[in-house]
Amino acid sequence: MARFGRWAAYEAVSAAIHQPRALRALATFIRNRPAMRSRLHIVAARDDVAGVFQRPLAFSNSAQRPNLVAGEFAIGMASGPRHACERALLLRQLPPPDDFAMRSAAESRRLVQALRAGPARRFDLIGDYMAPIAWQAMGGAFGAALPSLPAGDPLFVHLRNIGAHLIVGGVATEAVQRRARESAAELTAWTHAHLPALQAAWGLQGATHRDAVARNAVGMMWVGHPATVQSGALLMQELLVRPKVLRALADAVGQCTDPWRDAPLRDRLGQHVLELLRFRPPFPILQREVPRDVRYGADGAARAPAGVPLTVLTIGALFDPAAHAGSPPDTYDPDRVFVHPHDRLMIFGGGRRHCIAGEHVVEMLVSALIGLLQLPGVTWADPWWRRLCYDGPSIASARLAFRD
Repeated sequence: MARFGRWAAYEAVSAAIHQPRALRALATFIRNRPAMRSRLHIVAARDDVAGVFQRPLAFSNSAQRPNLVAGEFAIGMASGPRHACERALLLRQLPPPDDFAMRSAAESRRLVQALRAGPARRFDLIGDYMAPIAWQAMGGAFGAALPSLPAGDPLFVHLRNIGAHLIVGGVATEAVQRRARESAAELTAWTHAHLPALQAAWGLQGATHRDAVARNAVGMMWVGHPATVQSGALLMQELLVRPKVLRALADAVGQCTDPWRDAPLRDRLGQHVLELLRFRPPFPILQREVPRDVRYGADGAARAPAGVPLTVLTIGALFDPAAHAGSPPDTYDPDRVFVHPHDRLMIFGGGRRHCIAGEHVVEMLVSALIGLLQLPGVTWADPWWRRLCYDGPSIASARLAFRD
């Protein structure tokens, strides 16, 4: 019975991640009934969510620690001196967003040219397109230490398995946990095989820095790669239900001689990327550990007892009417004005523990989107009941088709 309960919880969480409308309805219910915050240990209003992000000592990222099967990483550390040092090291190795834009654009261009020149008019958005683009773009953070990997390389699946465990590790079945551990071992071994080159690229050579470089290289790969790949699938899923928006963007791209290098076009598409992901965010639900009893909420009326994790509905904050100065939250508007401008990147978290590479991910997704918009009549390759193949909380396959 315990095994069945764990399986049911795993399936429920995996499904909930991909039900943004249901999550938005739950968030509205919580916002309209503030007393439910304490009863359900959940926050959904913009100010409540932002308040949690701004208090990392009271609401700790260490809730992620049990799910880090590939070893310690900054994302699961409690705020403090050690986390600050690890974050500083990661920031030091991260090139500017323009570097990610250039690298992802080059790979998108190569893949689109190959698709249009080849005989097939169907391809997998995940394995054939997004995975190679994200990998090539991330190479800038590792110098020349990362080799090129072809579409379908097993390492991409290992990265996805480890990344998925961050979301569902707490409820994953033994089989899913075992698979994640095996993938973590494969990634760790692969990283150690390339460790001398990685240390040289980071300027941290010698035995003293060996563990730090290995730990952070592994973490950057298993966090950054699957998150970017999944975001690409989610934004395309949302875009394909908006044919007028799709046609308008395809026309705009088609009017440019070199759309990957057109700065105004990239800026415009960046706005669409953020709006598409607002409707279908990669991390609609987060959890925070509560080390000690604490009051929270903009009104200070909610209470979180020590030891009970707090659930953060980021999708609720993104659709809170109080967060928007212009269009209603349910309206698709790439020119959306937020009351707090930094909320535009809340899909990647907020506060002092926000994702360090939010702008970088947007640049990668813009490059990928430009390529997809150049495929004539791009659409789903399969009927609705088998368009997307899920593996737990992750989209494992999403087949697209285009015309000659």
